[in-house]
Amino acid sequence: MFRMLLSPQRRVLGGLAIAATIALAVMVAVSATVRSEDRVPGLTGIDRSDDVIAARQLLMDGVESEMMVIELALEGSAPQFDDLKARADRISTLLTAFPHLFAPQTKPGVSADGSPINTTATLAIWQDFDAFYGIAKNAATAAYDASQAGTADQFREHTKKLRGGCDGCHAQYMKVEPPSPH
Repeated sequence: MFRMLLSPQRRVLGGLAIAATIALAVMVAVSATVRSEDRVPGLTGIDRSDDVIAARQLLMDGVESEMMVIELALEGSAPQFDDLKARADRISTLLTAFPHLFAPQTKPGVSADGSPINTTATLAIWQDFDAFYGIAKNAATAAYDASQAGTADQFREHTKKLRGGCDGCHAQYMKVEPPSPH
């Protein structure tokens, strides 16, 4: 992970991440003081599981948008290599944050107010979180490696690993509803 911090983009992102972490810690501390001493929300917010689920869906939409551009460009004859590497770097950043959006309050079931928790995530994530986390970490690493590739062939090889990681994760940890017959 330390080698990721070497690039200028990573240093900027690292600084932003530190600032965001400090801001989040301050917000949590203020929130805990304001609410009461008996009820301290988690970092993701006990009362906002729907927002956390929406955040991870938006994050995954961003990953898929970047990945679609990469895969379409690789099918073409002259992909813009630097642009594709930048997209892979963004995917790496997003996938590094992704598993942290799976708080226990967001697993499939019923929320505190009795309403169903609307998520496509399967219980398998929480049953073996370390395995899920490992898959996300490996995919983030494949994306990072693609962003650092020296040749188009190396880039293609890393993005194949990335796609395989994404597809494997979705197969195991995502509930997909079949299309309804019309």
